[in-house]
Amino acid sequence: MSDKKQLIKSVFVGVLTSALTEIILMSLFSVLIITSGLLPADITDYIMVAVTAMSVFCGGFICAKVNKSSGLICGLLTAAAVFVILQSEAVLTPLSLIKLGAMLICGCAGGVLGVNQKEKVFIK
Repeated sequence: MSDKKQLIKSVFVGVLTSALTEIILMSLFSVLIITSGLLPADITDYIMVAVTAMSVFCGGFICAKVNKSSGLICGLLTAAAVFVILQSEAVLTPLSLIKLGAMLICGCAGGVLGVNQKEKVFIK
């Protein structure tokens, strides 16, 4: 039972980390877009996919560091939770499926790398 509680706690911490990372990265890219001028909508959509994937990577990494095991599961659950939170439309578009795929891959990669790091993180 405590393993499930630890997994839920670590996924929650991973989702919060992903949200904070996304806010920071979106702010940086917003400044970049404002200073460089208007970009086509297609490019900004793919920039958003990349930013979301990078933030989910960080969230999966932290989630796996907190959980100390099951990096692949931690990354998948973090990516799925972030996707459900960010998906505001009920209809899945091709861009949202690309975003989901990128999030799952990056979340898994972050989780696997987080488990394989030497230093441990303790959150009680």
